[in-house]
Amino acid sequence: MNIPPLAGVCTYEEAARIGLGIDETVSRLVRYAWIEKRIMEAALYWLNPTPEWEVKEALSLHAYLAADHARLFRQRVSEMRNPPPNMNVTPDKRLDRLMDELLAATGTLDKLTGLYGVLKPALLDAYRQHFEAANPLVDYPTRRILRTLIVEEQEAVEWGQRALAAVATSPEARAQADAWTAHLNAYLAAAGGVAGDVPFDGELPASKAAQPFVPDYFPRRDGRFVQQWNFVFPPHEIARTEGVPADEKTLALMCKRTLEMDVPEAMARMIAEAKGQPWEFYVDMCRQLWDEARHAMMGSVYFEHHGIDWKREIPLHPGFAIRLNQHLSPIEAHAVLYAIEQSLMPATTGKKYEWVTADEAGDPLAKLYQDFDWADEVLHVNIGRQWGLAVSGMNRETFQNLGHQKAMESEQALAQYADRAPQVNWWPDFVRRALGKESAVTGRTFDTSDPVYKKVTS
Repeated sequence: MNIPPLAGVCTYEEAARIGLGIDETVSRLVRYAWIEKRIMEAALYWLNPTPEWEVKEALSLHAYLAADHARLFRQRVSEMRNPPPNMNVTPDKRLDRLMDELLAATGTLDKLTGLYGVLKPALLDAYRQHFEAANPLVDYPTRRILRTLIVEEQEAVEWGQRALAAVATSPEARAQADAWTAHLNAYLAAAGGVAGDVPFDGELPASKAAQPFVPDYFPRRDGRFVQQWNFVFPPHEIARTEGVPADEKTLALMCKRTLEMDVPEAMARMIAEAKGQPWEFYVDMCRQLWDEARHAMMGSVYFEHHGIDWKREIPLHPGFAIRLNQHLSPIEAHAVLYAIEQSLMPATTGKKYEWVTADEAGDPLAKLYQDFDWADEVLHVNIGRQWGLAVSGMNRETFQNLGHQKAMESEQALAQYADRAPQVNWWPDFVRRALGKESAVTGRTFDTSDPVYKKVTS
């Protein structure tokens, strides 16, 4: 019979090829996991100060993927060595020297160049080489992991190359990118390459990381967001105001979705500053961070679909992230997020209500987005219950009460930034342009608060 052998994994000849042994495989996977960990940290550190919205979107995704890739490698190592090596310490200080140089990037061009022009392409090449070198039968589990990661890293590199082309448009910018590439490639070579098997006998350029890295968690927007300092955001209230028609409420919900980029910005600090947690914490929290970025992307897609210039028309201010990053401790910020997530579960005011509203509006795209937003938030509530309580050491009631208290108190902090632009009610004009009619709440006044958790605490 000509039935293919070995479950179609490979041929007898391929399975008889001597590939990488356990020791070499473990050594490489430990390095891969550490690099992915440091990539996750870089993405978290860069999410706030990088002003370009599209880069924030990518960093949100790639922080999550890096955390999950590290998880897969850590799990695989634990299957091959018992007890497994300590994967919470660096396997090679030369790798940390490389990553410290990467963090010395001074702007978006350097960040894109370092991460997507140097490090990720090198990581992709290492994964491909490892995949080919491993025996396809005896190390099928590792090859299965690498197969998935190769696809995801290829997508990331392709995005990064397009982003670099969009940013490095002048000869000066291209020269800067080339110089930074050469600088980081020297440090990568000095680390032995990604796999640690490349000899190096050259001289390193002077370090750009002379001073310890200090994260910048102040959220920024680029100049396309012309109303970014207007903290008045009527959609918070309008989405749940009786007497407002469903189409106007749905428009408000889509504005709220787009605004949600401030949640990844706030979560980045919570995650980055939470040292020494179980690795599952970083994976779950980065997953939520990416989900929140997807929610913002849902809103932007909705407005792109309807031909609305959302960057200019909607005041997508970073107020929530400013409050949590600049005026609360990481634990207090986590408590605020936890309290808000819990408040989104009641059927009459929470995520089910939002889905029903989009359905009543007869808006299939908004309904689809609210359906998946609802599903995500159920997951996020469970993530909050697991990790918020574990990290804080508080019980559920204490942690939630802390969140309510700090949410209310931190609202006042926005007054420190309000003089950067007029604080105006933009909603009636926006409704007129978007829906071609007058708003049902014309004449009402609005402030900077979100009524969802206020109603919970009242």
